Amino acid sequence: MDRYTGIFNDPEDSATDDRHISLIKEEYFSRLMEFLPAVIYTCDAQGKITYYNKAASAFWGFSPEIGTDLYFTGWRAYTIEGQPLPSDQTPMAKTLQYGKPFTEEIILENAQGLKRYIQPLPKPIFNTSGTLIGVLNMHIDITQRYQLRMQALENERKQELYNKKVQSRYEKMIDEVQDYAIIMLDKEGNIISWNKGAEKIKGYTADEITGKNFREFYFQNDLENKLPDMLIEEAFLKGRVVHEGWRRRKDNSRFWASVVITAVHDDEDNVVGFTKVTRDLTERKLSEERIKQYTTELEQKNKALEQYASIASHDLQEPIRKVEVFTGMLKSKINSPEAASVYADKITDATQRMSKLIKEILQYTRTTAESLFEDINLNATLHNVITDMELIINDKNAVINNSGLPEIKGISIQLYQLFYNLISNSIKFNDSTPVIDIFSEDAPVAEIAAFKQLQQDISYYKFTIRDNGRGFDNKYSERIFEMFERLDNSAKGTGIGLALCRKIVENHHGHITAISRENSGTDVLIYLPK
Repeated sequence: MDRYTGIFNDPEDSATDDRHISLIKEEYFSRLMEFLPAVIYTCDAQGKITYYNKAASAFWGFSPEIGTDLYFTGWRAYTIEGQPLPSDQTPMAKTLQYGKPFTEEIILENAQGLKRYIQPLPKPIFNTSGTLIGVLNMHIDITQRYQLRMQALENERKQELYNKKVQSRYEKMIDEVQDYAIIMLDKEGNIISWNKGAEKIKGYTADEITGKNFREFYFQNDLENKLPDMLIEEAFLKGRVVHEGWRRRKDNSRFWASVVITAVHDDEDNVVGFTKVTRDLTERKLSEERIKQYTTELEQKNKALEQYASIASHDLQEPIRKVEVFTGMLKSKINSPEAASVYADKITDATQRMSKLIKEILQYTRTTAESLFEDINLNATLHNVITDMELIINDKNAVINNSGLPEIKGISIQLYQLFYNLISNSIKFNDSTPVIDIFSEDAPVAEIAAFKQLQQDISYYKFTIRDNGRGFDNKYSERIFEMFERLDNSAKGTGIGLALCRKIVENHHGHITAISRENSGTDVLIYLPK
């Protein structure tokens, strides 16, 4: 069994220059934000800009003065419909006013008159007393997605106008038209005439189909749901019915049909039959599905960018803290080459770890999740987590016991985040010396059967992270994994850590739960496929 414990002994009590550390923090934060292609800026509670990245300056068309210019200096806002939007009604203004995020889509026009469709993501910032001290805002550019959506709506509108024009010329084109299946039906839906377009689209000749019922063109599930009968009935009652759906050709292949059934009346206004006009819109249907898929992919990428800021700030906290601490120690030992070399090596290790984390997070936002699955040595993952958490482990004299973990298929950065968050919580919510046991076993079949979301025909590992911390009332065992839920309001944090853990486990097709009692520690149980 591996045993990790941390007790840091500084041979000399060195004074830390708080201002210098603060500048280092600001420098690393600024560098991190400059990696992002999205507009990011912060303002204080009065709306004065306190920070912005290069993407923000490029978007605004100028560089505002920190601490002087307001966040809306130099640009104009409009509603998503294009109506002028007062600055005090923008999402950022409402977030400052009410202390909670407002994320409605808007249009922003910069100093050069360039307009972009924007999804703002303002996040209020509070001090330890709960007072709003500012807002962090990120802009997601949704111009392309919005234009696609508008283009799709315009295409649909044009299609409707075109259908009306075709309907008005129905009788003139009925004889020779080949792009439409134009059919005459009697009152019972039997076919009494058949044009060349019907033969082309549906595959039947007039001799083959005349006299048969139009139900011939529907698949079995539509027949069982009595769709043809409902269409005829609606056309009889309302005079006309329009429908789109999959239809059957003679060779049993399917096509996406746009169908108009119109009741035909005699001089006394009695229904004597129906005209049925069918268009093959398979290509349009496939195009719409491709557009829908593309829009979904854009939304997923936008969400990935949202997560990036949270993940990056969360995972880089401990390496940054190590750089800060060891930089101070290096300064105090600058005249001792051996000691200075040790601290320089630790700073190098921490910066290399930060670089690796940034690269992995960027790769995660740019690549589909499934393509990132690889063989992961969880012992190595746990070792990296413990190395990055060296300072907090030392601070709390934490003891971490690992009995050896298996190798699984997974996403490296996500599994790192999973163990990082769980171990961090176990140390944070402990009023004595933290002792954390991490072990795995084959998951019992009976336990897998209790979780309906898990596949019942494959094997799973069961991972246990056990601590001796405060624990909690077991009735909250599911609630703790909800976004922004914190059972201990005195603790610092955003409340996203355990929610992120659940999302990571779900991404790996597994399940996470917790068993705890107040003041008696907690067992976090994770089930992952072998």
